[in-house]
Amino acid sequence: MSIIPESSVEEVRSLVDIVDVVGEYVQLKKRSSNFVGLCPFHSEKTPSFNVNPRLGIFKCFGCGEGGDVFSFVSRMESLSFPEAVRVLSDRVGVVLPEEEAPADGASESESIYHSLRFAARFFHDRLTKDPGAQTARDYLQKRGFTKESIKKFGIGYAPDEWDVLVNEARANHIEEEFLEKAGLVIERKDESGFYDRYRHRLIFPIFSHVGKVVGFGGRILREDDQPKYINSPETKVYSKGRILYGLYHSKNAIRGKEEAILVEGYTDVVSLHQAGVQHVVASSGTALTKDQINAIGRYAKVIILLYDADSAGLRAALRGIDLILEEGLIPYAVRLPDGEDPDSYVQKNGAAAFETYLKEHRQNFIQFVLTNARIAGSMNAPEGVASVQRTILQSVARIADPLNREAYLRSAALSLDIPDNELRPIVEGYIKGGKSTYKRPAVANSERERTVRNLGPALDEPHVVLQPTPAEKKLLRLMLEDGPRMINWIMSRMALTDFTLGPSRQLADELVRQYSEKRFNRANFLSPNTPEPIRLLASEVMTTTEEPSDNWGKRLINVPKLDEDALKSAASSMKFLKRHRLDEQIASVRKQVLRAQESGSDPRELQINLNKLYQIGKHIDSGSFLEGPKY
Repeated sequence: MSIIPESSVEEVRSLVDIVDVVGEYVQLKKRSSNFVGLCPFHSEKTPSFNVNPRLGIFKCFGCGEGGDVFSFVSRMESLSFPEAVRVLSDRVGVVLPEEEAPADGASESESIYHSLRFAARFFHDRLTKDPGAQTARDYLQKRGFTKESIKKFGIGYAPDEWDVLVNEARANHIEEEFLEKAGLVIERKDESGFYDRYRHRLIFPIFSHVGKVVGFGGRILREDDQPKYINSPETKVYSKGRILYGLYHSKNAIRGKEEAILVEGYTDVVSLHQAGVQHVVASSGTALTKDQINAIGRYAKVIILLYDADSAGLRAALRGIDLILEEGLIPYAVRLPDGEDPDSYVQKNGAAAFETYLKEHRQNFIQFVLTNARIAGSMNAPEGVASVQRTILQSVARIADPLNREAYLRSAALSLDIPDNELRPIVEGYIKGGKSTYKRPAVANSERERTVRNLGPALDEPHVVLQPTPAEKKLLRLMLEDGPRMINWIMSRMALTDFTLGPSRQLADELVRQYSEKRFNRANFLSPNTPEPIRLLASEVMTTTEEPSDNWGKRLINVPKLDEDALKSAASSMKFLKRHRLDEQIASVRKQVLRAQESGSDPRELQINLNKLYQIGKHIDSGSFLEGPKY
């Protein structure tokens, strides 16, 4: 390994902010002129870990660990001193001499890293220069990947030969022993040598969050090859459950957005990055783990799970939600339209539409469980309802922060239509680690009767969401913002019953009334004379910071032309809201069909209604309901 000049080491030291570096691993709080936090090197409840930014050092007064920024990174990432210098030099843009082969006596980890680094360069060079890689280049071009993206993520090609990497490495004085320990080659059964693990595959290097190549994912280029992906085995430097694909490239964007999007595949990450959505990572072909969640937690508190709509995808999302809650982060789940994945969606619609979709369709875990339970028909019988309720309450119990737990408990109580004082003992029972010893609290007869009476319809009829969805808030804001022409455009394609019962529907009704009477005045909605629920909702949607217009308050009522972006935003929200309401109706009719069958009644008329609802669903999904008056 080439020697790094002392002057370069000092240049890196002078440019690196130790607080920023340590802050990626430790939650720091300023105390006087220093920063303190919980030590990453030993378990403690009271902070004894100190960082002195003026001197550029850290010190733990609990375990005694201390040093400068290089020793911190070295210890955290199990790197040698030169490797730590190189990691930090990339961070601050200092160019160091090229690395050579590890020196005699180098550690096993250094030799493995060197083998992986060599292989990454080898695969990338073959993709860009080898005539035999044309199939791989054609595939990438078909997927729409640019040269910049290919270079940024180091994408490569493994030649369609058995031992080309072995031979090339041997020619560069890399021992087969370390190629094997890096997961790059496999020993032949007759022990006569080694052959390449990756052959005729598109190669995705997997980087640690500090930019070191730790493994590879190889995708098939022939449809008859199996499996579709071959991933590096567990090695001394690579643990699948600890690594997130794309985190090295995404961590700054995640820190800026304060949230991370979790997708399934390598190509999803690359495609979203290329489109400009950069706060995205993938779980490298494994179920989400606590280590991966904690890796995201260094940069953000919110994780958005993009999941497949099949049963496996739903189960994986639910498991991920529980783990995220346990680790103190905030989970949301988003389902893309049928037939779409993040790659295809962003290629068709662009980054802005993708991020808007995520904002409007994200569900917290309570909404997620209830929505999918209704679609699956899991709430058609009392025992199914109880199972769904238990699932939600068990998730609530996983939340360690008592304030967050209480907030979600109240939200669950509202969604389940059960008083929170009845749910709290159940959650407390789950927290204690066993089955709840819950006993129904004594309540006044009238309240008890009301609770039972209200609970019955909640099981028989679609769930009534008392809080407006993000989609209808968007529609209400657009109507308040753009006035009569937008009210006419939206409400000629929507029904009042599409809006949530309560303030949302009342506000929409009043907008239609003012439009019909040609007396639209948005200021009226903020008047003290306006019923408080409507006034509060109007003020909320009118002051939203999601997509503020520069001069909406100055617009005239008779706008000559509706803004194209506003129309697209309205159309997306209308489609989601209509589908949401229709899914509730379908769930309700399916329950009625089941009850009719159980009671021996004729369900044919109900089944006809159900088929009509399915046809309406196709009408909504196609977007044909958006056709209407042209402006």
